[in-house]
Amino acid sequence: MLFGGAIFGIFAGLYYWFPKLTGRMYSEKLGKLHFWLMFIGFNLTFAPMHWLGLQGMVRRTWQYAADTNLGPWNMVVTIGAFVIATSILVFMWNWVVSRRRGVQAGIDPWDARTLEWTIPSPPPQYNFAEIPTVTSLDDFWHRKYTEDDEERPVRREGADALVAELEHTGRHPDRPIHLPAPSYFPIAVGLSLPLVGYGIVYHGEVWGLALLVVGLLATVTSFIGWAQEPSEPEPFGEEG
Repeated sequence: MLFGGAIFGIFAGLYYWFPKLTGRMYSEKLGKLHFWLMFIGFNLTFAPMHWLGLQGMVRRTWQYAADTNLGPWNMVVTIGAFVIATSILVFMWNWVVSRRRGVQAGIDPWDARTLEWTIPSPPPQYNFAEIPTVTSLDDFWHRKYTEDDEERPVRREGADALVAELEHTGRHPDRPIHLPAPSYFPIAVGLSLPLVGYGIVYHGEVWGLALLVVGLLATVTSFIGWAQEPSEPEPFGEEG
């Protein structure tokens, strides 16, 4: 099912990268409550649909004759859907409250493997103060851990100092970092490209051709403006 295969994975990603995005940890109690409500609601909603389908229930209808005996299980499905909705409200509350008052996450709250956890949380505008040099798969993990004779991971003595150094370097670059100046042209390009797509789809209609022409003109104009825009950013790392 799409819900079980995709939605749970999406929420897992949101929880995993929440500290990186906000710089704070979410409430673990609310996170567990969200999971169990969603897990129970998911099974209440979708498991009965298999049995209802075997009984001959058609899709996309909301009312059935009493003699079909489909009503009880459909009521269970409805209850499950409301349980899922409740779990989403718990997640939203957890997000809002934790973003404001959550515990400071630090640079590497998960003892992670990948490079995004080598920069401060939340990331500065320039992301990496220094371009990372990667020498192996899961390079950050291997910089923190080695293996003993039985190939079990053993944390290196300097691992904590490494993490502290990465956070300090990420927040205080040792040289100015120049970034492109802010621009509205990328947004203009993003808004004009869908016009081109719809124009191609409906090119058989007059309004479709007009949409295609307008979209192409807007896209080309935005790209030209973007290319000619001066880059005059304030460098990071310089005293004002």
